[in-house]
Amino acid sequence: METIKRNISGILIALLACAILSGCSGLSKVKDIKVTSCGLESYSLKGLRSVDAVLAVGIDNPTFAFKILNVSGTVKYKGEDFATYTADSVSVDKKCMKVYDVPCTATLDDGISLKRLMLIAKKGSLEGFTTDVTATVRLKSGAGTTLRFKDVDLNKMTE
Repeated sequence: METIKRNISGILIALLACAILSGCSGLSKVKDIKVTSCGLESYSLKGLRSVDAVLAVGIDNPTFAFKILNVSGTVKYKGEDFATYTADSVSVDKKCMKVYDVPCTATLDDGISLKRLMLIAKKGSLEGFTTDVTATVRLKSGAGTTLRFKDVDLNKMTE
């Protein structure tokens, strides 16, 4: 009887280990998730210092579905705060390459004049622009984490 219990326990442990390992097999591909493109789909001005926009963000996701929440950040120009922004939540489908429309809002920093904005915009380049961004990534199961990136070069990101 004791031998049967040990065998059943061994089988259950082996099955449990297989289930856990197969459930985690997608984790090795997490590092392969990529933002493939980012472009401005549309925008509308809200007064003189704020804008609502929709970004078209291409994501290559070879793993499981997840949701991106609470996206916020600061855009900097040559190290100086330029604008703050927030973005709506996005549900990323599993195992696909797709472009997602992401509504967002940006507001110029108090120290940025409209004249300075026009001079920078006249250049037509994102050179010198970086961003600090914070976002929460959550799986369907509810597990999640908050990601923080500092000084992401916007010029390289849109290439």
